Amino acid sequence: MSLHFLKEDRYLKLLFHNSTLAMIALDKNMNVKKWNQTAADLFGWHEEEVIDRPFPILPEFEKDAFHKMFTHVINGNVLTNVEAKRKRKNGTLIDATINPLPWYDDQGRINGYIAIIKDISAHKKNERKLAKTIKRLEDYKYVLDASSSITIIDSEGKIIYANDHFCEISKFKKDELLGKHYTILDSQYHPKRYFKKMWATIMKGDIWKGEVKNLTKDGGIWWANTTIVPLIDGNNKPVQYIAICSDITDRKLIEEELRKQQREVEYMAYFDYLTGLPNRRLFELELKQRLSEAQENCAMFALLFIDLDGFKFINDTLGHEIGDKLLREVSERFIQSKNESDVISRIGGDEFTIIVANVNDIAEIQKVAQRILALFINPFLIDNYTLHITASIGISIYPDGGESTHSLIQNADLALYRAKDDGKNTYEIFSPRLSIGAYKKFSLQNDLRDAINNGELFLQYQPKVDSKTHTIVRVEALARWDHPEWGIVSPDEFISLAEQSGLISMIGKQVLLIACKQNKKWQDEGYAPIKIGVNFSPLQFLQADLVEMVEKVLEQTGLEAKWLEIELTETAVLKNEVAVLSKLNQLRKLGITIAIDDFGTGFSSLSHLKKIKPDTVKIDKSFIKEIPADQESTEIATSIIKLAERLKIHVVAEGVETSEQAAYLRKIHCTYLQGYFFSKPLSAGKFERLLRRGKCHLGDSIKTDAEIFENRRAYYRIELPRPLIAEMTIASIGGKKIQVGMTKVLIEDIGPGGVKFSSNIKLPTRPDLILRIRTYILEEKVEATGSIVWGKEVGDIQQYGFQFDIDDKQRDEIISILNKFQVKLRNQAVSSTSWFLSISRQKFFNFSTVESSSKA
Repeated sequence: MSLHFLKEDRYLKLLFHNSTLAMIALDKNMNVKKWNQTAADLFGWHEEEVIDRPFPILPEFEKDAFHKMFTHVINGNVLTNVEAKRKRKNGTLIDATINPLPWYDDQGRINGYIAIIKDISAHKKNERKLAKTIKRLEDYKYVLDASSSITIIDSEGKIIYANDHFCEISKFKKDELLGKHYTILDSQYHPKRYFKKMWATIMKGDIWKGEVKNLTKDGGIWWANTTIVPLIDGNNKPVQYIAICSDITDRKLIEEELRKQQREVEYMAYFDYLTGLPNRRLFELELKQRLSEAQENCAMFALLFIDLDGFKFINDTLGHEIGDKLLREVSERFIQSKNESDVISRIGGDEFTIIVANVNDIAEIQKVAQRILALFINPFLIDNYTLHITASIGISIYPDGGESTHSLIQNADLALYRAKDDGKNTYEIFSPRLSIGAYKKFSLQNDLRDAINNGELFLQYQPKVDSKTHTIVRVEALARWDHPEWGIVSPDEFISLAEQSGLISMIGKQVLLIACKQNKKWQDEGYAPIKIGVNFSPLQFLQADLVEMVEKVLEQTGLEAKWLEIELTETAVLKNEVAVLSKLNQLRKLGITIAIDDFGTGFSSLSHLKKIKPDTVKIDKSFIKEIPADQESTEIATSIIKLAERLKIHVVAEGVETSEQAAYLRKIHCTYLQGYFFSKPLSAGKFERLLRRGKCHLGDSIKTDAEIFENRRAYYRIELPRPLIAEMTIASIGGKKIQVGMTKVLIEDIGPGGVKFSSNIKLPTRPDLILRIRTYILEEKVEATGSIVWGKEVGDIQQYGFQFDIDDKQRDEIISILNKFQVKLRNQAVSSTSWFLSISRQKFFNFSTVESSSKA
């Protein structure tokens, strides 16, 4: 088609100017000749702005293409639907389709170029958007196919599509899946309600997301993070379901491993690795819970502390492997005999606890304790060993035995020590009537480990002198404990506790190290070398590395072995003869000498001396105490000395306290003497002053605290013809209230200001140890609180000065009673009206010890 603009063609002109399409005419020079209103509206230029001017709507990047198209058209060719970019007056671009035609003049010659232009920007925009959408969908499909497993399930639950990725993971071929119900993948891991909830969601048209454990063709499993999208029909009902799954099997396996590790950590935190029983941590949580329930319901429950008698010996002699097996067997017996509501725990070593809920009375818990003790009647068969052990049980019952977890534990533990003291293989139920002695032992046992770590243990040194010249030739290192509450504690009190608790090896090594270091220091300072004696516990000889430990200490301190003497009791050898003798021989080869302590109290015989081959024997102080007055003791001491002389063994007499004893022992050729007559045990500094002298001067004793205090008494004292029996308890220590029962003591004299009393318990002299003491005089109770102001040891008995801390009214009442008492004493008419002692002191203290440890 060609277009002519003839003057007479009025209709064609009307078409040009009224067309809904933009129409532009250019001459051969590309100047605008015609510009209809639609073009003006589309591009923003009015007709008068463009006529006879260059074509304004060409973007720079379209000019080459336009020139080609223009040339093509004016050569008489027609083009249709050419797509191009054109420019508006404001600089924005539009998408357009252009239909260019030749423009003929009235002579039929091509005069220029006519362009019919249609704005297709909206269309192209939609087209580009659609292309992007298609691209995005294609990308999604690619990503999903590459990374996700896709299935499509119809409304009946049948699989109608599965992509390659799904087949690869599930290990099914497509033809094995298509048409099959989706339950072919069910691993039976999830409960039915899980999938029921899933179907309820997607059937409503909602998207469901969750984790599904699927089954593979070969029976394996794989975890999928699954999203199910319902496809809705025209009636807004789901007809198909697209399941998009991503494989999370590795993540789930890692999570399971983490959960397993977490369970193991929790198990280790709350359960005993050896027996599988709850450990101390879980026990304390359970106890707290039971206490809360009992308080809420006003109920009773019992806490049992169980300790195995003789376990440590088995563990040390037969080894930890046998010991561990024994603990497992004991645990099994506990578990088999327990009630369903009981909680059994192993809280450490050979210590177990049982919490017994809903106790109705004491008789019921006694039956439980008896049932537990009966578990140990039959021996334990471990490997090739038949092992006989027993158990000791301490019991506290809520609420009488404690109203907090701390008090219940402490009181059950305290009762356990009473059971141990009663000879083991028994049980004790806690009572506030617990004796001072039992409380002290319990306190020491609890504090012993801290004492070692805190450096509360120290040594004192007692000289052994030549019997003829009193020259210091040897020294014994004696362990002491400076307890923050009980003052200086002797080894008689804490060594047995250390043996029971397994701490004796630590203490033994610490004592040996201090002693050897001190002896080497004295030598380095120029003092004449002397042999130092160190006491060893029988249990130390059960240590496999005992000899190596001693060698290391000597090497570390630089002390020569010949200046060390190891002291052990005769009974220590008899208990474990083979093991002890072997180690003694090894120690002797190092150059260390051996001394038998407390000789004569065991089963002394020539055969034992021959086996042990000691360098020294120490005659027990119980024999020395009575010589030369007691013939039997004198003959025993004489026989030991003569026997030792023939065997070329040195003899040390312990406990020499008088000049008569010293003189007689010198007469019968005792080699060395040791005792208070020469010197009490001294600190390292004070003993060093003795070393400067080189010998002990007799009669150099300093006045005791008792003598000093007696000279400063503010009140009179009544000297008693016989001691008065009294009861004493601890009110508080260091401001802390203590709940213990009454302990029997003997009052030696009494006055308005205080008393002198005797006891078999060692107590510290400290003003904040508040005691309460009571007795009956003339059938009237005399009771007062106060504190100890001095103390001294008289043989095996302790004597104390007790000063009353009372008001004037109480003191006046006591003075009134004592005045009457003095009158009666003069008339010898008080025996039946006061608590006078009627048996020997020794029998009294033996009896009171038994009485104080009797069952609650």
